[in-house]
Amino acid sequence: MDYFVTMSFKFPDKEFYIKDTYDSLEWFETTIPKPTDEELQQYWQEIQFEYFKGIMVKQRNMLLISSDFRALPDYPHRDIWLSYRQELRDLPAIWTIDTQFPIPPE
Repeated sequence: MDYFVTMSFKFPDKEFYIKDTYDSLEWFETTIPKPTDEELQQYWQEIQFEYFKGIMVKQRNMLLISSDFRALPDYPHRDIWLSYRQELRDLPAIWTIDTQFPIPPE
């Protein structure tokens, strides 16, 4: 579990410090009580898919950008690259945490 990510998602406008474990959480808020470890664990279960999917989309976008020139009409083996790029575009619709990125053509 990533406590910092969980806290940042759950409490984006609250003041806190956390190093890596719940025991290191310093809660500077006075308007609401410090969340429990169990609450944070549960929230992490709810958000982790969307969090990792967001990372995947950013990586996918970088791969698309880095292969843009290979989609030009006069690029050698363009069809293979167009297929690869389509696989990248389709990735968010089929993605699970265990999904691997398509392998780029050589």
